[in-house]
Amino acid sequence: MQTLEGLKKRIKTTSSLKDIVSSMKTLSAVSVGQYEKSTRALQNYSSVIEKGLQAILRDKTIPEKKETAKNQKIIAVLIGSDQGLVGKFNKAILNYAFDYFKKNNIEKKDITLLVAGRSLGSKVVASGWNVNTLFSMPSSVKMMISVAKKIILRLVEFNIEGKDEEEYLNFSNANLKVLVFYNKKITASSFSQDMVQILPVDINFLKEIKSRKWDNKQIPMYNYSNVALFSSFIKQLLFVNIYKSISQSLAAEHFTRMITMQNAQKNIDEHLEQMNLEYQQRRQTEITDELLDIVIGAEVLKGKK
Repeated sequence: MQTLEGLKKRIKTTSSLKDIVSSMKTLSAVSVGQYEKSTRALQNYSSVIEKGLQAILRDKTIPEKKETAKNQKIIAVLIGSDQGLVGKFNKAILNYAFDYFKKNNIEKKDITLLVAGRSLGSKVVASGWNVNTLFSMPSSVKMMISVAKKIILRLVEFNIEGKDEEEYLNFSNANLKVLVFYNKKITASSFSQDMVQILPVDINFLKEIKSRKWDNKQIPMYNYSNVALFSSFIKQLLFVNIYKSISQSLAAEHFTRMITMQNAQKNIDEHLEQMNLEYQQRRQTEITDELLDIVIGAEVLKGKK
């Protein structure tokens, strides 16, 4: 049986652990707000990119959507976490991606996996898949730009910029598709999985942008070629989509960790309550035993006299 002093040390250690868990929960709660704020701020930048595309496409004819090529190659970007304490966060996005491949009859040999998150990367390898490129997830809002750029540069190395028949409309390579899988926070108590196709460029999306009414009488002018400008704007659009996916994934990750810490704090509180109760009971028993020893000793001395 544990001594009273040993139980007292356990209570002190558990109280210290509670403080650590409480700090982690607070930090995660603050992080969730920061990443959600960065996602909202990205909307303004995205609107500027779309206006640029609208200016380029206003006097151009957008061709109809091409048929999907046979044996189309897939680049799948899976966004997870570097660290643990996130429950089924990484497993959920992994299963979501694999289910998508299965439902769409995409063969494993046609898939190239780019993974953001070392913890997720280890799960991918454990599932029998190869990771083409592994990226570390950013630890702050400022570092998200760097990670998003690294992913874009890696995609460019796969020659994602195809050569379309219409010279101004590249990035429509029917032989290659780029998909991004990520978790996102949906309510105050849960998160879900989502997927966005960033390539080939959605022809309907471009048509919708072109059909928008220009909001003033000043028509923008430019000296660069349509090809260079379109390529630049599309790369920025890809950046926006990847940055947004990373931001939403990080918000969901920290939200999940916050819930984990909240549950851990609850369990620690219950454990502390039990230990304190046990300590008080055992301490009271010890005091009672000491008083009985004193009374018995006094009675013995009294009898001798």
